[in-house]
Order: sequence, then structure tokens, then C-alpha cells
Amino acid sequence: MQVADRNKELRTTALLAIVCLILQLALAPNISLAQGHINFALIFAALMALKVGGRTGTICGFCAGLLYDLSSTSPVGLMALLLTVMSYILGREVRDRLAGHFGPSMGQMAIAISIVSVLQQVFASILGQSSSFLGSFGFIAVPTIALTLLASLPFVYRYSRQQVSHASLGGERAFRGAKRAAKHLR
Repeated sequence: MQVADRNKELRTTALLAIVCLILQLALAPNISLAQGHINFALIFAALMALKVGGRTGTICGFCAGLLYDLSSTSPVGLMALLLTVMSYILGREVRDRLAGHFGPSMGQMAIAISIVSVLQQVFASILGQSSSFLGSFGFIAVPTIALTLLASLPFVYRYSRQQVSHASLGGERAFRGAKRAAKHLR
């Protein structure tokens, strides 16, 4: 008998949110390359958009962006806007696009991280937070992209190892390499 665990998705989202929040507040300010820092809020928003998508992914993107804005010196609402739009675009299909697809998922994450980091520096230059766009692009955006991509590798690898098993109506998750149930005899 297979039992569907309906709260598994909620527990997974809450655990990932807590881990990314702790890493954003405790680890990200202490690790820098030039003036760029890891953006764990961006990692969380992109993972939720690719994993859950739809309204839930977009709301997770907004909340992650707002928490990022409140914990950093950026203008309040800028990262919330960028992560909301990014989450909406990545999560349009409302399906688990991470399951079993590490390469394509990492490619989508790389594109999303690059666009959001560059747009953040463009808007920071427009709002007068940085003196030159080229300096902020070279010393902040590029190192932020590199560090965030490096930090997202374990998260994407972890969630890409899950595959959706269509054996039951509950959409039970099965990990690759797990023992499969014996096939029914004819």
C-alpha cells in the first residue's frame, strides 16, 4: 500500500528556506570575491521556481527578494521585484523541471543568476548606489555570478537527483539508484 505524503512539499520548501536564510545571513557577508557576495535568496527563488513553479514559486521569489533587501544595503523592493519576475518566468510550466535534469537545470540557473545580478547592478547604477556601471559590473556583478553559481551547485545536484514516480496518484518521489519494486507477474 502506498501512502501519499501531502506535507512533504511544504516541509521541503520550509527546510530549504530556513537553510538559505541562515546561509544568507551568516555565511554570505563573510565570503566575498572582489566586492561580490553569494546570493542565497536568488538560489532559493530559482530552485522553488524550477521545482514547484506557478504561484508558489512566484511567492517564494518575492519573499526571498524582500528578505534579501531587508538584510542588505540595496534599495528595498529591488531584489524582490527581480526575483518575483525571475520566478514567474522560470516557473511558468508549473512542474518539477529539476527532477533528473542536472545539466539543463544548472543552465537555467546560470542564465537566471547572470540576468538578475547584472540587472541589480544596472538599477543600482541608475539609483546612484554606485559611481560607475563598469566598475560595479566588473567588481560586483561578475564575482557575484561566479560565487552564486558555485554555491548553487550542491542545491541543484541534490534536487536534480529526485525523480517523479508516476506509480501513484500522490506523485511519490523516488531517488535514483533506489531499489525498484518488483514488476507484477503476468
